[in-house]
Amino acid sequence: TASLLNATVVGTGTAATPSGGVLTVQGPIQTGNAPAAVTVGASSGIAVAANSSRTGLALVNTSANIISIGFGANAAVLYSGITLYPAGSLTLNILDGCQQAITAIASAAGSNLAVQEMV
Repeated sequence: TASLLNATVVGTGTAATPSGGVLTVQGPIQTGNAPAAVTVGASSGIAVAANSSRTGLALVNTSANIISIGFGANAAVLYSGITLYPAGSLTLNILDGCQQAITAIASAAGSNLAVQEMV
């Protein structure tokens, strides 16, 4: 149990019977939302809304332009922080803060950013 392990249990999962002193824990199975795409403009805006159920997020720059990413309430700044060149990708999990809003800005208006959320 969590109290015997001195741990906090968050979410759901299952634990197997210990074998040789090793306890294996299987987390919940993730489900992907339908793939989507957003259009990123030449000024910073919300590309992906915050989602407290999100456990993973993949972003792929499918445009010929450069896209820079910001997190939470922070505006994205072109060529600063995480910058995705054409075909560049970013994968986030729950430990990376993927539940925050994602802001984006592009080097040219009408830039396409592919989005895949896991919940």
